[in-house]
This record gives sequence, C-alpha cells and structure tokens, in this order.
Amino acid sequence: MKAADLPVVPPRSMTLDLLIGAVGLMLAAGFSADGWAHLHVAVESFFTPYHAIFYTAMVIGAIVLAVAAVRNRSLGYQGFPLPSAYRLPLYGIPLFFIGGVLDLIWHSVFGVEERVEAVTSPTHMLIVLGIFLATSAPIRSALEAPLELRTLVSQLPMLFSLATWMEFVHLGTAYAFDPAAARIFAPPNGILYSPDLFTNVTMVSYKVGAGIAIIILQTFILMTAVLWLVTRFRLQPGALTILLLLGNCMMAASITNDTPLLVTYVVMSLAAGITGDVLIARSRSVAPIATVVPLVYYGTYFAVTAATGGTWFSAPLIGGALGWAVLVGLALTFLAPTRMREP
Repeated sequence: MKAADLPVVPPRSMTLDLLIGAVGLMLAAGFSADGWAHLHVAVESFFTPYHAIFYTAMVIGAIVLAVAAVRNRSLGYQGFPLPSAYRLPLYGIPLFFIGGVLDLIWHSVFGVEERVEAVTSPTHMLIVLGIFLATSAPIRSALEAPLELRTLVSQLPMLFSLATWMEFVHLGTAYAFDPAAARIFAPPNGILYSPDLFTNVTMVSYKVGAGIAIIILQTFILMTAVLWLVTRFRLQPGALTILLLLGNCMMAASITNDTPLLVTYVVMSLAAGITGDVLIARSRSVAPIATVVPLVYYGTYFAVTAATGGTWFSAPLIGGALGWAVLVGLALTFLAPTRMREP
C-alpha cells in the first residue's frame, strides 16, 4: 500500500496495547513494593530500589511508545504517529515525571512520609494521575473496537490496565483495604479495662464500624470495575478471574504482616472470579453478578480468616457485613445497564 493510501492515524495495535498494559502492571508492582517498604523497613531517602522499579517501568513505557511512533512514521503515517486511543494517555508520561521531580523536592522539604501520609501526599497523587492517564490507552483502545475482543488474549491489555487502576485505588485507600477481622486484630476486652470502660466501648465501636465501612467501600470499588466491564464487553471465560487476581493481590502482598492476608486475597479473588466467570457464561442479567460476586468474595474472606487463626467478628457482624456487600452490589445495578454486553 502506498503512503498516500494509508489512513492519517495508525490503526489500533494489540501488541502495543499489550505492552502498555504490562507496563501498567509493573508500575503497580513497583508501588506495591514501595508501600511494603513504608510499612516494614525504614525509608529515609527518595532514591530506593522500590522507586527504581516504577520509574524504570515508565521509562520502558516511554521507549515502547517512541519506538511505535518511529515505526509508524517509517510506514508512511503522516498524522498523529500512534493509534487515536493514545492521544490523551500520552500526556500521562510527562505528568508522571513532573510529579516525580516535585516529589523529590517535596521529600527534601518535608521528609519521607509514612503510612497514611504516604498515600495522601499531593506529589504522589500527581504521579498516580499520570499513571492513570498513561495506562488508560489499552482501555480506550478496547472501547473503540469492542467487537474485536473475541478471545481472552485479545482482552488481556484491557484487563491489565483495569487491574492496574484497581491496584492504585486500593493503594490510595490502603488504610481501608482489609476489614481486619482476624482475631489477632480484635479490640481489647472491655471487662479487663473497667476503669476505662467508656474509652474501650468507643474503641470497639470504632473498630466494628471501620470494618463494616471498609467492606462497603471495597465492595463499591470492586463491583464498579466488574459491572463497568461486563456491560461494555463480552468477557471470555477466565477474564474476571484474571482481573480480580491482578487487581487485588499486589495490595494484599504489600500489607501482609501478622496474618496470611495474601493467601486470603488470592483465594477470595479466585473464588469470586470463577463464580463471576460462570455467571457471565450462563446469564445476561447483571443482577446475579452484582449480588453473588461480592457475597462470594467476602464470604470467602471470613471463611479463610476463620480457618487460619480465627475471627473476632460475631455471627451477626459477619451476616451484616455480607448483607452490606450484597446491597452495595445491588445498588450499583441502578447505575448500570441491566444486561451484559451481547456477543
């Protein structure tokens, strides 16, 4: 084909989408490693091996896009040198590095943040905004051609990017990720602290309320992603399982400490993902997905937690928590199409 016969903008490229999706997962892995470091070791410098992982990942992403642009130019495309889905995401790369420079300055002035401060730092949020933009390209590409995603492999770039987004949302709400229902995290017995009974009752009420609120919040995050996905794409078997494993388990690995949290979230994600994949294959309605997936997800959480050390949540608390998870999923169906994407 002659250059004059080529369209101005290159067509979507599954290879490019897959590479950028993989870069997103590397970014999420780097930030998860950095989060683990902030919780487990003394981090006193901007220049750490954990930072090197995600800065290297974005450099790789920039190189991939530059090589694709040069190749497309050599093929004769005269307009924007990347597929149209990459126009806005391209701004994410300079935004990421601008945030990195500002983060270095921020650390020099205010020191290195720990715990909650680390996920609420303005410069960290700017960096993550750059990541969201850059890794949105495979999702935008999929939205431009949903009928072309007929195999699980063709859906992987979109799943990788959406899983990256989920991990970063989990990271930003890391202080509200795990309901802490394991017995090791139980509040102190009020009878043993009778001189401070009011204080103890307040602490217990706070811990109980926080645990339920975390389940409500995380169900909202989980099911927003799932319902968005199933109403826009005809997912292939295994897609939802891949999304939940990649979208949940890096954060769980990051904060695992005194409990087998990573194992718990792997089992939760497998159980809910497989259940969701079966429901997708057998039903076109979103209601079963919206209600059964969160029920299985947190039902598995309590089952595994109880089996690997016990839980301090009472039966009414567990039942209420599962009820809230189902209600949140059901409520989200009023904001989404009532049926899944047809083949």
